[in-house]
Amino acid sequence: MGNDTNEFIIVYGVNHVATGKAIYENFVLYGADVWNGVAYVNDLKFNGTAEEYLPDNPNAKYLYVYKYARNCEGDPHCYEVPYGMGAYGIDLDQSVFIGWRIYLEESTTTGPAYSEIVYDKAIKFD
Repeated sequence: MGNDTNEFIIVYGVNHVATGKAIYENFVLYGADVWNGVAYVNDLKFNGTAEEYLPDNPNAKYLYVYKYARNCEGDPHCYEVPYGMGAYGIDLDQSVFIGWRIYLEESTTTGPAYSEIVYDKAIKFD
């Protein structure tokens, strides 16, 4: 992930906590070289993030949209990715990947069945 202000990653999907398929959900941006998770966002920050893209849609409350960038320029639904080595950041020339977690469906006390959820996605823009 470089330093260009036109380069960013949009992460989006179903808010599985809002749908009742999980009691906790998050996603984490990792540096691919050392698998250092430095930028995590959890379901507490999901609420209202999709409504900007789907105004007046009653299903928007069940979705989320979040952005990773080096400079968020005041966007409240954006995580500013830090620079640095190891656990403290991701260097400009380092590849990244995103890991998603969905924990514990309350009704079954196990993880939700993969066949019952919609997988989250990410798109890189540059």
